[in-house]
Amino acid sequence: MPLFFVTPVVTDEKGRKVNRTMQPGDKLQDLMDFYYARVPVVPYGEGVFLYRGERVDGRRTPLNYDMVKNGDYQIEFFYEMKPSTFVTLTVTDVKEDAVVTRTMRRTERLQDLMDFYYAMAPYDLGTFFFNLKKISGDQTPMDLEMEGDEDQEIDFIPVLIG
Repeated sequence: MPLFFVTPVVTDEKGRKVNRTMQPGDKLQDLMDFYYARVPVVPYGEGVFLYRGERVDGRRTPLNYDMVKNGDYQIEFFYEMKPSTFVTLTVTDVKEDAVVTRTMRRTERLQDLMDFYYAMAPYDLGTFFFNLKKISGDQTPMDLEMEGDEDQEIDFIPVLIG
């Protein structure tokens, strides 16, 4: 079997990007150590690495996180993260044609999530719902009392024109 490589990219709160080419079976701790070596202003062991809203375990590999299958190699790093600071939101349309997951601050406007969804999904117009109530882009996860302990589900109903 031929060897192939992946290049996960760590992006931190300051916009710094650190990438490392590795084999899919290599431990992600190597990438985490590489980040600390390349960004010396961050003390080793501080902060949190997240992949799709889940804390990265350095003993696991890109294969363990299905990075290769998903084609998604983006890892986020947060130097100061309190459990209540972030929430992972999953938007699913009623036909389940498009499922989009994003981790965001509880104080960010939901318009960011909506714009992200429209960029990823095959729809241009529709309505978003949380707990059977219509939500607007001006609201935040905090306004809707969303907590970061588990994924929050948002439903999307597209407007079909034509």
